[in-house]
Amino acid sequence: MEEINNSYLSFKIGTESFAIHVSKVNEIREYEVPRNMPESISFMKGVIDHREEVIPVIDTGVKFALKPVEITQQTCIIIIDVTRKDSGKTFRVGILTDAVTDVFEAAESQFKHIETDYSPNYIKATCQVNDNFYLILNSDEVFSVNDIVEMSSVIKEVKA
Repeated sequence: MEEINNSYLSFKIGTESFAIHVSKVNEIREYEVPRNMPESISFMKGVIDHREEVIPVIDTGVKFALKPVEITQQTCIIIIDVTRKDSGKTFRVGILTDAVTDVFEAAESQFKHIETDYSPNYIKATCQVNDNFYLILNSDEVFSVNDIVEMSSVIKEVKA
């Protein structure tokens, strides 16, 4: 019988706590200054090299309409896998977070799902674990197809 993984990585953006399923997390890295990319989208901080791959680094504070991530000793870049809705291809993105806080277990039954007409649709549900309240991300919905195309074109320029 296959074991179901109910583990989630939690992280902070400002005062908000978010969580993402660990199957979407590729790596957690200490902050490094991304290489700046002129004329890139507003929430893209730049690019970094990750295992011989150039990946975009996103300021999640800006992307989620919060305050930009303030760089401190706790700032991390979480490398996540995102599957494109239009093609089914998976690519990697680095998301800037104020801090990685915990890994916790939560069953789907503990989630309070958000109505389908709620925008942004990348917030899949909320979850209360002990005294902590988390916004559960659906990483495949964070970026629109247009966002992905624009990030891909910036990466192609870097590789050229």
